[in-house]
Amino acid sequence: MEDSLNVKQIWDLLKKNKWVILISMCISALLMSGYLYFFSTPIYQSETQVLINQSVPQNTIVQSQDVQANLQLINTYTSIIMSPRILSQVSENMDDVYSIKELEQMIQVNSTSDSQVVKINVESADAADAVKIANETVAIFSKDIPKIMKIDNIYTLSEASLDADAAPVKPHTGLLIAVATLLGLILGIVIMFIRDLFDRSIKTAEDVEKTLGLPVLSMINEIKDDDLVEKKAGRRRKKRKG
Repeated sequence: MEDSLNVKQIWDLLKKNKWVILISMCISALLMSGYLYFFSTPIYQSETQVLINQSVPQNTIVQSQDVQANLQLINTYTSIIMSPRILSQVSENMDDVYSIKELEQMIQVNSTSDSQVVKINVESADAADAVKIANETVAIFSKDIPKIMKIDNIYTLSEASLDADAAPVKPHTGLLIAVATLLGLILGIVIMFIRDLFDRSIKTAEDVEKTLGLPVLSMINEIKDDDLVEKKAGRRRKKRKG
């Protein structure tokens, strides 16, 4: 391989090794597709929402400090939701199919800084279990929070429901196949440069001078079959005229 490659040489290399690159991309995409189809486990997600708010008597104006106090309580409530006290009851209601540690990995509690709404997301390989765990968590949390905090301020905004056409949220099939194809492209290009690096065949007059250190006295161009046919036809025409 020459010390440096210009754009034309790289383009020629790409054309010469196009099948290597294409095969590398196809193999990578097929391997990823096979993994996703035969080995990966689809993960389904279910979500429920609860509102955290103080109980306010009718016709009473809610002050900004009350809202701020509610926002500060959200972190506390998030910790309570993920506490063993709540999760142990959820595990019991699920017939102990999932341990507390497994539930901790499956349940995610999310909230925004300017919202009193808390979202409880559950991810599971079983869509029905994801729905049941989400609803059980909210139900147990709403039941126990008055005993823990002495405040009844939890309102369920939306319950999780089972969708017959629910699609898994993980793995991201299209994205993973696209990434695998891109990696196959990169691998094919790497193989292309490695092949060119270790290619010691002589292709040009410059290669003869650099590799063997001998001067080039003359060059014989490649004679194609079409050229031979044309020359023979020309000779025949000359004989006929002569």
